[in-house]
Amino acid sequence: MLPFGIDLIVIGPGAVATPIWSKVEQVDITPYLNTPYARPLERLRAYMLALGEKGLPPERIGEVVLQALTAARPKVRYAVTRQPLQDWLARHLPKRAVDRMVGKTARFAALRTMGLA
Repeated sequence: MLPFGIDLIVIGPGAVATPIWSKVEQVDITPYLNTPYARPLERLRAYMLALGEKGLPPERIGEVVLQALTAARPKVRYAVTRQPLQDWLARHLPKRAVDRMVGKTARFAALRTMGLA
């Protein structure tokens, strides 16, 4: 967006405790109950519900948005998580390294949820 004169700020929250997580219970997985996908889908459902329960309060994300919008010189990226180590790593490691770490973690979590890792 910089070629168009638009400077971006990235706010990367972890899971946020909102009603969206409970919608996973509304997904009908009965067509898959007698398939190899049943167990991974059940694990994925449990994982999504747990994320919603452990998520950050929406107000915390709002605080960071306000901070970014009112800063004289805002940061390029704001990581908002419940885990201090993740926050520290996101602030101090090169941004591309953080992106790679997040990608690997997400892939591993997806494989584990499907019972493949």
